[in-house]
Amino acid sequence: MEVLQGCAVSAASVAAMIDVFTRRIPNWVTFSALIGGVLINAWLGGASGAIAALAGAALGAALLLPFYVIRAMGAGDVKLLAGLGALLGPQLLVSVAVYGALVGGVMSAVILLARGRLFVALDELLIQRRAPTLSGATAPYGVAIASGVYLSLILPGVLH
Repeated sequence: MEVLQGCAVSAASVAAMIDVFTRRIPNWVTFSALIGGVLINAWLGGASGAIAALAGAALGAALLLPFYVIRAMGAGDVKLLAGLGALLGPQLLVSVAVYGALVGGVMSAVILLARGRLFVALDELLIQRRAPTLSGATAPYGVAIASGVYLSLILPGVLH
C-alpha cells in the first residue's frame, strides 16, 4: 500500500508543479499514474486489484468529467484524478476528491479576493441568487488535487 501511496504523492506533486508553471498537466504524468496504478494493483492483488484500480480510474474520471464538459476545468485535471484513482482505488479517491474540492474552493476564494471580485461573486450568488459573472480568473486545479492526496493520507477518510 505504501508503494501506491508514494506513487500517488509523486504523480500529484509533479502534476501540481507543472500545472502551476504551465497551466497544463501532461499526459505522461496522468497516463503513467493510470498504467502504473493498474499494473501495481494487479501485481499486489491479482485480478481483484486490477478491477479496483479500474474502478478507481473510472470514478476519478466520472467525478470531474461534468466540469470538463462545461469548461470549468481542463482535461488534464480529469485524467490526473483518473490516474490517482487507479493508484489509490475508489474508496480513498473519494477522500482525495472531497479534500481537493475544499482546497480548490479556498484557492478560488483567495484568487477572487486578490482580484477584488470575492464580494461581488458572493452578492450575485447569495443575494441575487444567480450564477456569478465569470471573472476570467483561473486556478491550477492540479494543486488542489495534489493537496487532496496529501490531506487524504493524513486526515480521517471521508468513507469508512
